[in-house]
Amino acid sequence: MTSDDTSVPGADSGSGRATSPASSPDVLRLVQTFDERFAPHLERASLAVRDAELALEKANEALVQAEQAAASKPYVSDPLVFMRASLDDEVDGLRRKTTPKKVQAAYRYMLARAVELAAAEVQGYHDDQAALDHERQHGVEACRAAHRSAAERVAAARDMHQRVLAAEQTARAGLTAMVEKGLSVE
Repeated sequence: MTSDDTSVPGADSGSGRATSPASSPDVLRLVQTFDERFAPHLERASLAVRDAELALEKANEALVQAEQAAASKPYVSDPLVFMRASLDDEVDGLRRKTTPKKVQAAYRYMLARAVELAAAEVQGYHDDQAALDHERQHGVEACRAAHRSAAERVAAARDMHQRVLAAEQTARAGLTAMVEKGLSVE
């Protein structure tokens, strides 16, 4: 309910005369003051509800995108498993070499593969951590939690809005009672 939804007895009803002992200009001033005092709070309450609903819409969209991304994510095998096994084979091959020249060549090749493996292990670690961070922030479960939180915020904002409207109605009832008695605020 807004300030326009409830009329106050004694206010000008279009006929140009007051309907209570209080004079029409006094009643209009009271209503105007009342509306001016409640307007910012009503607007802020409505804005909070709109913001919460917008956040819920965004959470819905993010959840749908996360679910679609998870469903379309292809399986990717870990190439490091094969690199590790290959490196072990290179060491076994090095042990079987019989001439110093072949041992040295096999060692250089094995060393290059070991360095590649070490670099890939470090990069793999960083990639895994980045993927975990992304999943924690943007994954399906994170989006579901954000959606639940946004839905709770919408409910809380609507409850708050209803309480603000109830406070306005109560104050308006008090204003109506005062006007009916022909009194005004000094």
